[in-house]
Amino acid sequence: MDDIAMVYHASLETPLILSCGRVQLLIIENPHEFFKFVDMFDKSIGGEESGLSFLRDGKQISAETEGCIICDPFHFDLNDKKVLNLLFKNLAAVCRYGNAQLGLSSVNTAIAQLYADLFDALPFSLTYGEATIENIFKCTDLHFEKTYDTLLEKIICYINALVELKHCKFFVFINIKTVLCDNDLKLLYHHCALEKVGLLLIEHSKVRPLLAEERAIIITEDLCEILENYG
Repeated sequence: MDDIAMVYHASLETPLILSCGRVQLLIIENPHEFFKFVDMFDKSIGGEESGLSFLRDGKQISAETEGCIICDPFHFDLNDKKVLNLLFKNLAAVCRYGNAQLGLSSVNTAIAQLYADLFDALPFSLTYGEATIENIFKCTDLHFEKTYDTLLEKIICYINALVELKHCKFFVFINIKTVLCDNDLKLLYHHCALEKVGLLLIEHSKVRPLLAEERAIIITEDLCEILENYG
């Protein structure tokens, strides 16, 4: 069981353990505390100061670099501008080598010929620059195809993309157990274990009994801390 990160906060007696072998739940029954922790994780992964500390082997790691948060399971999209920019950057790096670079040269040659034909009939002079690979991505509307039929498929596609493009090592989901059944959760957990990705689920209440793959820190309404499935 590989620990990806330990997450500490002054108000938590027990650190959160993000690993690729077990799924960490943080169940917060107090509404004020629930908002506070969701906000802190959102800020940390957004690169802001939050009061949370993310450590691996005793050394600080960047939540912004290694993590991703999905606050609303109904409104996250692979074609978000930040994700598309990561895709374009990744593909542009590939294009610098081999046949892809030759293909870009061919495109610019074809554009030069097209403009030469168009400009020949004009009574004034025009100039232009060569197309970059990023220009081509944008003008051809390159984007992720939405091939998923279920929320689970959408989540797995999103995880696969962020692991490949951003090298994400952990994902934080807010209230995901209210929209995924236990069978779908088990499939998600299995996939993330294979990908060596850690999961943290922040829930406003204990929706169902814990699965064998889950361990939970429960913060009660009166801010008591209870551990489940920690062994």
